[in-house]
Amino acid sequence: MGVEVISLGGGASATKSLFISQLGAATRSLNAEIKKTIISVKAVDTGRMKNNTKVKIEYNFTTDRFTITQSGINSTFYYIFIDEGTIHIKPRNITDKTLNKAKVQAAFDKLFDKWTDYIIDRQFEV
Repeated sequence: MGVEVISLGGGASATKSLFISQLGAATRSLNAEIKKTIISVKAVDTGRMKNNTKVKIEYNFTTDRFTITQSGINSTFYYIFIDEGTIHIKPRNITDKTLNKAKVQAAFDKLFDKWTDYIIDRQFEV
């Protein structure tokens, strides 16, 4: 009477691929919602900030850290002024409003689920 171990295939490499795929999906979702928020708070007169503001969610497999970086260099400073405000510009809180959206939260939840699966499978990798 023994225990039979049945492999469902893939292990950590399969869950890593699913995690990386979900990382891309979360990035696309976040970018789409940022654009929608920029429009909804009437933060632009032209499409330049909306079209140039992009973020990337990255994961460092060595340090197990997530980062969100803004890659739209053309609008970075303008975005910060509009988002946080100045003495002459009222804050629009684009970042907070975007991160609190249900779609973004759902994308992050899916990402966390795939990350958890990957971390667990990685612990048992031979």
